[in-house]
Amino acid sequence: MTELQWNGMWFFSLAFFAVIFMEMLSDFLLVTDCCTAWKALNGNVSEAEFHNLQQIVLCENQKVSIEKKLASTILLVLMMCATAAFVWLTFWYKVLL
Repeated sequence: MTELQWNGMWFFSLAFFAVIFMEMLSDFLLVTDCCTAWKALNGNVSEAEFHNLQQIVLCENQKVSIEKKLASTILLVLMMCATAAFVWLTFWYKVLL
């Protein structure tokens, strides 16, 4: 493989893992907010924390409806990038040979 092909491979690998990392981070933040929800169920939470929890629930409900659109958009962008990279690398592979 040429240096350009290696660079393209690393770029798309990093982009893929960045998307996975962001998804894991959002899930982790939801898990930490579940701790606040557990305290709220047991009555061990302040009014400010309870208000914050209500806002989180509203945001989460909106997030579910947006996530499907966002996931399809991200998939479309990744597919376009992969196609462009394939065409670009194929072109340069033929030119450099």
